[in-house]
Amino acid sequence: MANIVEDVKNTRGDIFDKAVALLKDMIQRHPFESGNRRTAIVSTASFLEVNGEKLNITHELTVLQGIREGYYTDGEIKNWIKGGEIRAFKRK
Repeated sequence: MANIVEDVKNTRGDIFDKAVALLKDMIQRHPFESGNRRTAIVSTASFLEVNGEKLNITHELTVLQGIREGYYTDGEIKNWIKGGEIRAFKRK
């Protein structure tokens, strides 16, 4: 978990870029035995709230699965976190 925090601190860009790093790292690194995606969403929402922003997403399990599998670019995830649309996840 400490590595995830360091990665977020070292991420360049705005608060949403750091939120992308937090969400991706928590989903992809599996720091917990279970509940990684749920914990990632709650942690990202809390992180943004503490920093004066809001997580503006429609919670879709398939998007989180796509993040886990590296389907989305950071730009796509950032747009989604800010309330924008994201393309449907399709396995390659």
